[in-house]
Amino acid sequence: MHVLHSFDPSFPMLPPPPPGLRFAPHPAMAIDNLEADENGNLSWRLTLMKELSNLQQLAVEQEKAGADEEWFRMMLLRIRGALMAPAYHDGMHPPGMPPHPPPNPEMQQ
Repeated sequence: MHVLHSFDPSFPMLPPPPPGLRFAPHPAMAIDNLEADENGNLSWRLTLMKELSNLQQLAVEQEKAGADEEWFRMMLLRIRGALMAPAYHDGMHPPGMPPHPPPNPEMQQ
């Protein structure tokens, strides 16, 4: 049985990707709830540790819920795939590709 879905104009569209990204990140991947150190400064180390703890808790919950080996295999492949994906920071570009040209002020008028 096929179910046809109609267009829902109230469905929220994803925002355009930030400059330098090919695809917009999924809303669930937004960087929020960042951890701070005792001085109130952003701590990427604490944030990473919290995220790893959340992933471990998710795995424990899935195990208790009776998830099969396929769920664990897919999660492992997703995590490893994400870690192997190249991350290019501002000012960096993939090898063999020229950097983006600077904006032309004359064209922006």
